[in-house]
Amino acid sequence: MDEETLASSRFSKGKIYGVLRAQVTSDNGEYHSDKSKMTHYNLITTDDGPNQMPEQYQINIDIQSRDAPNVKCVSFDSFSIDNFQVSDLPYGFTPLRSDSDEPMAIDLVRKPLFDVNLLTQSTALSADEIATKLDNYLKEGNPNVIVFGTKYDDGYHQPEKHYGLQRAAKQQKPSRGIDDVHLNQNIGNDGSAYQDGALFIETGDSDQKNYVVFFFCFANQCGSESNYD
Repeated sequence: MDEETLASSRFSKGKIYGVLRAQVTSDNGEYHSDKSKMTHYNLITTDDGPNQMPEQYQINIDIQSRDAPNVKCVSFDSFSIDNFQVSDLPYGFTPLRSDSDEPMAIDLVRKPLFDVNLLTQSTALSADEIATKLDNYLKEGNPNVIVFGTKYDDGYHQPEKHYGLQRAAKQQKPSRGIDDVHLNQNIGNDGSAYQDGALFIETGDSDQKNYVVFFFCFANQCGSESNYD
């Protein structure tokens, strides 16, 4: 199934669920909008894997969307699951079907990668607290990242109010990117099973790769499947 079909069948116009493998080239840190009250943690990445033309992507991670802390975050310093091998993913963006037959589609409720209560029952952190945690792994060294979320691109003519495309127009950032890097169960118009987000940060060398993984959700979400159908 091509990207256009995926976009039109599952998501609001121009959004495609999938996973990006790329290298961080710039860490823009956190940005707070006084107008929207939203705070994002932003990265610039390049998917310059072998045998392909490099493309740049923004990564826009929601770390607060109100005046008070309302995003929960849990991280694992060494994350490995036998039947979920992110190291096998190619560089670039890979579209994923949002269903139970897609082996790499993340659903933290129906096909949990860890005890989701560790995330949903944790205390919401401030934007500064989450940014500090991310800085520890992303500020130096230009690590490779694997980001699950939704791809946007100005080629799909997203609304001008879209955060990433505002940055592209006003701050000369890449016009494509990944957002919704969080639990995506029943959020806005994009809520659906098998399309949760996550951030994997590659550490170690090529012979012994390790992944630090971050999972995010909003404070009004919980971990019972009955609440998501």
